[in-house]
Amino acid sequence: GYAANPVVEIPLKTNGKLDVSGAVGTQGMLYVMRDSGGAEPYVGCTPLVSGEIAEDITQYYAVSEQVPTVCSLGVLVNPDLTVASAGGFLVQLLPGADDSVIDRLEANINKLPAVSQMIADGMTPEQIAFAALEGFEPEILDSRAAEYRCDCSRDRMRRALVSLGQEELARMVEEG
Repeated sequence: GYAANPVVEIPLKTNGKLDVSGAVGTQGMLYVMRDSGGAEPYVGCTPLVSGEIAEDITQYYAVSEQVPTVCSLGVLVNPDLTVASAGGFLVQLLPGADDSVIDRLEANINKLPAVSQMIADGMTPEQIAFAALEGFEPEILDSRAAEYRCDCSRDRMRRALVSLGQEELARMVEEG
């Protein structure tokens, strides 16, 4: 995502959490472009439902990809507006998951503290995953450090721009 104004002071809601939807808004679309190695990237979109990023991502998976998904995101902000901790997780059900799996997963997720608090408390990604999947038998198949890496090329960028459509490109040019 891109922030036109990255220095937004977001007020707290009555539950003490940041009012992210007040900054993001609820009038817009969530676009996902994913390159799976084919000739053209996959592009999906759904309308924003709440302006809360995790809720909108969950909605995207349910509507656009028809994959039951739990998305939890959090940012813990210091009084000087620096980020103390931030992170998230995504859990998706495999096809054929029965109601008992769904019920157990929901119970696990509902008893977890905020993901930003778990990170601030020093929990590792593996510990968070095992807490979300308590009662199951998760197995870590791979682990790697997160990094920003761009394997872009002029042709790949051209395909991504074409996937936006002529109307969206014209709007972007108009907005500078």
